[in-house]
Amino acid sequence: MDFLPEGIAGKKQMQALADKYENADFIKNDPSQFMHRFSAVEDIELVAFLAANLAFGRRDQIIGHVQMILDKAGTSPAKWVLSGAYKPFFPESDKSFYRMFSFRTMRIFFDVLSSILKQSSSLGDFFHAEFLKACKEADSFSKKIARAHSGCLLLSKVIASFFPKECSIIPHGESSADKRLQMFLRWMVRDSSPVDMGLWKWYKKTDLLIPLDTHVMQEATRLGFLPPASSGKCRAASLKTAVELTDKMRQYFPDDPCRADFALFGLGVDKA
Repeated sequence: MDFLPEGIAGKKQMQALADKYENADFIKNDPSQFMHRFSAVEDIELVAFLAANLAFGRRDQIIGHVQMILDKAGTSPAKWVLSGAYKPFFPESDKSFYRMFSFRTMRIFFDVLSSILKQSSSLGDFFHAEFLKACKEADSFSKKIARAHSGCLLLSKVIASFFPKECSIIPHGESSADKRLQMFLRWMVRDSSPVDMGLWKWYKKTDLLIPLDTHVMQEATRLGFLPPASSGKCRAASLKTAVELTDKMRQYFPDDPCRADFALFGLGVDKA
């Protein structure tokens, strides 16, 4: 196992790795490429939410299925969803659309998004308002929604609460690391990045959690940021592990711990 040195030397190495991978070339083979094709906020948010939540499995297959949907959606995916034009493409069928996600699951997914956009001008405006409500109701809400290291309610859990459990594309477990939702939030919140959009100024970068991708978990374990499981393999990708890793990354990126995602993910992909 390779351990990263502590102190200034280790910090410089992590920052150099983040500099290496967080650049415009990163999006070429990444699902984040799709949100950069649109200019309207409502389209950027919707496409990012779709791409992030389908980010499971091989990247070429993920990109192929997102592109398949966008080919149907046309120039404004938000209007496509609002109009209900997605319904013929996603019939209520248990046939697989992508891996374990059926056409019925995708139909429910878009039904919820359509309902949200009928209530608000964008996903960001809707979830901002709902997050503020949740924070005000924190005492009663805390039993249902896990808390992050900062003591704040996790935005990912608030978002997931609007999707029924039968919509398996969205994680619902309280102990889930919500990897795909955390990636979506990184895209929406982090600013001054050639990859992330930085649209949601109302949420703090310091409250983001690192998405526990397989590559991230492997590199974090190899570098000694996370202890291996008793079997010698990576630990489970749980909420507890995501909080632990994010907290450790604060020593390298105090104001923006999720920047470490680029360093760890990039290392893992290069070795794959």
